[in-house]
Amino acid sequence: MRLPARIYTDIFRGLPAIVTILIIGQGFARIGRELFGPSPFPLGIIALSLIAGAYIGEIFRSGIQSVERGQMEACRALSMSYGQGMRLIVIPQGVRRVLPALVNQFIGNVKDSSLVYFLGLLASEREIFRVGQDQAVVTGNLSPLLLAGVFYLLITVPLTHFVNYIDARLRLGRQGRGSGAASGLVEVGELRAASSTAVGSEPRFKAGALKVRDLSMAYGDLDVLKGVDLDIAPGTVTCIIGPSGSGKSTLLRCLNRLVEPKRGDILLDGESILAMKPESLRRRVGMVFQHFNLFPDHTALENVMLSLTKIKKMPRSEARGIAEARLTEVGLAERKDHRPAGLSGGQQQRVAVARALAMDPEVILFDEVTSALDPELVKGVLDLMANLGRQGMTMAVVTHEMGFARRVADQVVFMDEGRIIEAGSPQQIFDSPQSERLKRFLAEVL
Repeated sequence: MRLPARIYTDIFRGLPAIVTILIIGQGFARIGRELFGPSPFPLGIIALSLIAGAYIGEIFRSGIQSVERGQMEACRALSMSYGQGMRLIVIPQGVRRVLPALVNQFIGNVKDSSLVYFLGLLASEREIFRVGQDQAVVTGNLSPLLLAGVFYLLITVPLTHFVNYIDARLRLGRQGRGSGAASGLVEVGELRAASSTAVGSEPRFKAGALKVRDLSMAYGDLDVLKGVDLDIAPGTVTCIIGPSGSGKSTLLRCLNRLVEPKRGDILLDGESILAMKPESLRRRVGMVFQHFNLFPDHTALENVMLSLTKIKKMPRSEARGIAEARLTEVGLAERKDHRPAGLSGGQQQRVAVARALAMDPEVILFDEVTSALDPELVKGVLDLMANLGRQGMTMAVVTHEMGFARRVADQVVFMDEGRIIEAGSPQQIFDSPQSERLKRFLAEVL
């Protein structure tokens, strides 16, 4: 469909509107009389629709392409299908971004409707119209044209201002009580409140086990993972460290099939994830991203509720209760009505954690979740993750925070050039590294 759509768009955007109207109105006049009677205006409307469709299609395409790729990735991680992600998240965001352009196009179509008038003129009427134009030049009587201009202005000007008002409201959003993002001190207070309400070290999650066997993955001719083998026991924290480009994030994305491996297998509680539907797998394996990937036109509460109401089909009242409980656990009960733009980076990351927890997964994957945060906010997010580990959540964490890996991890995995070079306890990895590559890496980062 891409090539026919491209041809259609190029043709009807390239032709002047009057040429398209005359070609369709006069070239298909006989068919038009048989279908619509003597009036030529239905053919004119068809011509305007073809012109508008070409422009509107391009506007929608640019709007959808302007939505960050991470939005669809977040939808997939929440076990939405491609269609659900487009319908619920991507298309609404794209339409909001191009709303002014769509209205401009509509106004242009309204004005172009005047061109259809020429289809209804007989040869004698066109001569009279030309004589009238000549007389207007001689006498200066422009009242018919001025009246037509006022008529169009009465349609287009109020519409323009109304849409500008709606666009401003959509861009502003509902930020909730207060103004702006919280300071580091406020976040510390929120996290202390969350810690006081936490369950403590008692297990509370249904922990899953992951086994990776001979896993390989490539982007084109570039081999990113090369025969990776890894065991993640239930209720444990595995930290994956290594230089940039070593395949850490790709391994994580293979674990919930955001990318598909080329060879090998991954077992979740003994069952191959490659035999599962991706949406079913992602209900059991959650993911938190480096850049949060929150839905910007949803509040914190709505971000957490969305997968519960749309994927798990929970009643809104039940989903709201779960979402509020998860936000309370991460210290954001007071900011549930704020949109992401009104939250700091640390708060957005905690909303992302709450969103993943709301699906009640067996495993959560964390992909460098502190690398986009200010230094004063890193500790709070790491403490939250450590608390999840103490409560028995199976976690695979890609991180550059060596102190966190030493303090929290049950297993540390060092990767380089798509392979696991060394794996073991934090004491083994940090105090007694065996490989020369790991020794050089630790010497550079510690």
